[in-house]
Amino acid sequence: MNKIISVVLIVISLLGLASVRLLENDLFYDPFIAYFKSNFQLQQLPDVDKGLYLISTVFRYFINLLFTVCIIWFLYKSKEFVKATLWVHLFSFIILLAAFFILLPLEDEWVKMTLFYIRRFLIHPILLFILVPGFYFISKKQTVS
Repeated sequence: MNKIISVVLIVISLLGLASVRLLENDLFYDPFIAYFKSNFQLQQLPDVDKGLYLISTVFRYFINLLFTVCIIWFLYKSKEFVKATLWVHLFSFIILLAAFFILLPLEDEWVKMTLFYIRRFLIHPILLFILVPGFYFISKKQTVS
C-alpha cells in the first residue's frame, strides 16, 4: 500500500509540473515566451520589467522545486537525496539567475541563444531529469556494496 501511495504522489507531482507548464501564460510574467517562439535571432530582445520578471521566475523556480523534491522523496525516501537536490537547485539558481541578468542588457547574437538556454533551466524542471537517474545509479551502487 505504501508503494501505491508513493506512485500516486509522484504522478500528482508530475501533473503539477505539467500544470505549471500548461498554465504558464496565466500564472507568470514572461515576455520571452512569445519571443523565443518566434524567429528570435533576427529580433531585438523584448522589453522586460526586470523586477516583475525576477519575482515571476523565482516563484516558478520554487514551484518546480517543490514538485521536484516531492518526486525525489517519493522515489527514493532519502533525506540525503533531498538535501542534495536542494543544494544543486540553490547553486544552480544563483548562478543561472545572475548570468541571465548580467547577459540581458547585451545585444550580441550569442547572447540570445545563451539566454534561451539559461531561461530553460530556470523555468523548466530540467535538473529533475538529471538528478533522478543520478540518484538511481547511486542507490543501486549502495545496495550492491
